[in-house]
Amino acid sequence: MLRVWRARDDLFDRVEPTWWGAEISDPRYPELQESNYARVEATEPVDLAEVDAALVRIVDRSACRRPEVVVFFPEEQARLLAEASTRGERLHWDLVLEHRGGGPAPADDPTEEVEVFDEGFWRDHRESTRGFDIEADEVLDQLEVMERELMIPAGRRWFVVRSPDGTAGAFAALLVREGVAFVDHVVTLPRARRRGFATALTRRILAEVEAVGVEHTYLNAEPDGVAARMYVGLGFRKVGHLASWTFGLGDGGRG
Repeated sequence: MLRVWRARDDLFDRVEPTWWGAEISDPRYPELQESNYARVEATEPVDLAEVDAALVRIVDRSACRRPEVVVFFPEEQARLLAEASTRGERLHWDLVLEHRGGGPAPADDPTEEVEVFDEGFWRDHRESTRGFDIEADEVLDQLEVMERELMIPAGRRWFVVRSPDGTAGAFAALLVREGVAFVDHVVTLPRARRRGFATALTRRILAEVEAVGVEHTYLNAEPDGVAARMYVGLGFRKVGHLASWTFGLGDGGRG
């Protein structure tokens, strides 16, 4: 997964390598942590002071008020995470799941790939993004701009299940880079839940991955959530965790 993550990061304005990972920044999207964060991928111990210094540089380059830290091998960075937690940072954990190969979509597949990104799509997309506890208008605005300007031109594909009135009731996105697939933004709107749409979208994406000959597909999920159990039922296996925190939300950070 680190390979596809690095390839995605290369789309952003600036990637500064460090001995422990990289500093990613993009002043076009100062409200977004996805484009403004420190990627810790080393297995050797990393000092919290080094990560803090990188975050300050990211703030200076991008004007991002709350950049993020993402730790790819948390079991190797126990001291770093302990130091961050001790000073008050709120650690968040994601489960990393991998699927090898793909599979056929079911015969009664209700999904469709989005071909025209019209205003109806962006209205429904904005609503779906709120399902990830994102409410601030400035963040929603920049997510849409980044998707329009950067991610879709780079090859991110979107799939939906529509309600009878034509609005999108469930979403999922697929990005393939460096021969690896990453699944993102799998979400069902409240009006369309409990109909198996997330399962159908995941099956459709696995079929698309199979069609383009990609062997490895990754996604992240809440460690103990319903979604993780669904993915395991579809053939994904748990391969690790990511740890993260947002700079400045705890008692430490910028002081």
